[in-house]
Amino acid sequence: MYKISELSKLLGLSRSALLYYEKVGLVRGRRLENGYRVYGDTDLHRLQLLQMLQSGGLTLQECKSCLDGKMDRDVLKSRLSALDSEIRAKQQSRDLLSALLGHRSLKSWHERLESIAPDLHRAWLMTQGFSSEEAARVAWLSKDMNAHDDYMAVFMKVFSGLDWWGPGTQAATLKALAMAPFAPKTILEIGCGPGMATMLLAEATDARILATDTDEGALDRLRDRVVAKGLGDRVAVRNVDMAQLPVPEQPWDVIWAEGSAYIIGVERALADWRTLLRPGGVLVFSDMTWRTDTPPEALRAFWASEYPAMTRVSVRLDQAKRAGYRVLGHFEMGREAMDAYYQPLEAHVAEMQAQLKGTRVLDDLRAELAAYHACDGIVSFEMVVLQKP
Repeated sequence: MYKISELSKLLGLSRSALLYYEKVGLVRGRRLENGYRVYGDTDLHRLQLLQMLQSGGLTLQECKSCLDGKMDRDVLKSRLSALDSEIRAKQQSRDLLSALLGHRSLKSWHERLESIAPDLHRAWLMTQGFSSEEAARVAWLSKDMNAHDDYMAVFMKVFSGLDWWGPGTQAATLKALAMAPFAPKTILEIGCGPGMATMLLAEATDARILATDTDEGALDRLRDRVVAKGLGDRVAVRNVDMAQLPVPEQPWDVIWAEGSAYIIGVERALADWRTLLRPGGVLVFSDMTWRTDTPPEALRAFWASEYPAMTRVSVRLDQAKRAGYRVLGHFEMGREAMDAYYQPLEAHVAEMQAQLKGTRVLDDLRAELAAYHACDGIVSFEMVVLQKP
């Protein structure tokens, strides 16, 4: 026989819990002449079985039903299904915490957050110590803030030797420049990279140009080009975050942004950069766009991951009008613009394959190159020329 204090110690249950179990009929204690409550082995074993059933997620009433009669298999199946769901949720929670601590990849988490709340995603990354442009690179390229530095080091090894860092051609740049209704005296270029468009704008105009980017390697290459052409009196090159552009003493005649507006989001770029233009000033930007409403599923899925905000040209034009611009013109840059970027990239990746082996950069670039080969007539770059009234 067991006194209630002894039973409590054996089972790890409180006295009040044992009294409650007795009240609902799970055990049947009896009181001795001296007033002590005592329980038998049957009570001990019933409560041990009860604890085992409870560990399976059964409620107290369901445990009692199992103890007093045949088990209800439908109830057990229901509890098993609920437990499986809880385990999946707990595993997801564990995976996220592990990833946030750098023990596994955060890629899928960054992709999901970028697709549902890009502004919040970038803002949160900036609270973790990234600049706005670095936050964009985490969102678009590395997709893992813990592995970002290593990823970008490999990524820049690939791009450091390339002239074009995005789709473009000299013909497209000159065509867009011709759409401006005046000869610009000042040009702010945002996201200049190594300066292919910069040099062309400098040669085609007499404008004073400020070329900005945050990659020092690319800026150094552009500085060398400026010096070699003797353009240092008109072309300034600076490391400036596009999300924190300073207000100029005099608003700009033209803002030029080939393939860079997507970094902070086209709609935000349209709003923020408008304030830097003089009345009548011109904004030129290019962006990757869908050419069809029904792309192949594999291509749709790829770009949903890589550029979830990509849309049709008509949507971009509507966004520009809502932001207060007049559309001066727009045109598809053509296959030549894609080839000018992707063909040298593909050749360079092939040359560096041994160095890149085993890196996610190589996997990512191969996937993007495969999308390039499959995108003809489905995805292309559009140049858009806008004017601030």
